[in-house]
Formats: sequence, C-alpha cells, structure tokens
Amino acid sequence: MKRLWVRLLLILVSGTAGCATPGVCPAIGWSNSATVVLDGPVDGVDTVQFCPDGACSITPQPTTAPKSTIAPGPSAIPGQAATAVPAAPGADSGSKYSPYFGKKIDDRTWQFSAPMNAPAKATVRALAASGEVLAAREVELTWTRVGGSEQCGGPSTAGPITLSL
Repeated sequence: MKRLWVRLLLILVSGTAGCATPGVCPAIGWSNSATVVLDGPVDGVDTVQFCPDGACSITPQPTTAPKSTIAPGPSAIPGQAATAVPAAPGADSGSKYSPYFGKKIDDRTWQFSAPMNAPAKATVRALAASGEVLAAREVELTWTRVGGSEQCGGPSTAGPITLSL
C-alpha cells in the first residue's frame, strides 16, 4: 500500500512539473515617473503641468467633503429608495480625463506619474493661479528602467527636466 502512494505521488508531481512556465511575466502594472525642476523665481507658480500626447496632467486636490452623499427621501418610509444629494457647486471642476498625475514635492520640484506609459515627447509648463502660462518647454524624454526586468518591463523614470521661469 505504501508503494502505491509513492507511485501516485510521483505521477502527480511529474505531471505538474511542466506547469510552471519560465519566462512568463506576472500580470502587474506599474507607473513611470518624470521630475520637473523649476529654475528661477517660483513665487508666482501655482501649478506645473506635464503634457504628453495632448493630455495635460492633473494635480488632485485633497478634499474634506464628499462629492455626494446618500440621504433618505423627504419622508423616510421603510423600503423607500435613498436619493443622492448633488455635490456643492465647484466641488467638481469638470476637468477632462488625464492619465497623468502630478504632485508638488517642494517649491521647485514636481513629480509626475505616467501609468504604463512612456511618452517620447512632452510639454512642461508652469502656471499662475489665474491660469496664465509663466513658462513652457517641449522636451524629448529619455526613460530609464528602475525596476522589473528587460523581458517584462517595469517602472522607469525620466528627468530631471529643467523649466526656466
């Protein structure tokens, strides 16, 4: 009986040995990043944008209020559906979708993410609070992989990109 179990175990193990396929990449994603460094007086700079492929980055603003809340109808009746209360005016800027996100690291340094994308060119620009373009520059981007593998790819960085004000 013991020999039968050993044989069954050997058959099972030998039958699954080829299931682990070497060279297959894991199904994961990553985000590439580009850094922009401002050169000159930064007092009037409100935001910096990274604009490849005609889509400029957005800089998410922290919020303390939800965009909408769920509240019961005017007379709470058991079984009555809840109604959505619209967000306060101005809570949603109506901004166009962008796959690029930016964040301010310090007064001179901004970092941008490009999820699963490594564009060859971009325009970087500094904007005043009024939306006035203070400086803009088109750049060719060189990406350097900083993780993953040559076969499967992985996160890359570009920059630093200098923008003179």
